Amino acid sequence: MSNDDSKINKELQKRMKEFKAALKNEAKKQELHDNIPGSEIMIRVEVFLPSPNPEEFVDGLFLYMGDTGGIVNAEYYFRDMAEVELCSLSDEELEVVKELFKDDFALEIE
Repeated sequence: MSNDDSKINKELQKRMKEFKAALKNEAKKQELHDNIPGSEIMIRVEVFLPSPNPEEFVDGLFLYMGDTGGIVNAEYYFRDMAEVELCSLSDEELEVVKELFKDDFALEIE
């Protein structure tokens, strides 16, 4: 485990303790809600890509759509019978994916 993993796990455990306490105490819950600085809508769409041999592997894209209604990020995944790998797209790759799928996946958020 890297130092970053250790730090993130420690912080997650602190937050989970805080969340559990908030579930047990309405005042703590309200205080938590009142102190959240903001949020944004993020919708994830999974695109299953055609595979020449789906019994051996599948791959696809996770498209993330923001409150503007368009694709704001994407990740590529590859899943075989043993494991799943996930990677972020470079800026150039993201632009290609945005252009390719912009008419297929769009939201109107009011």
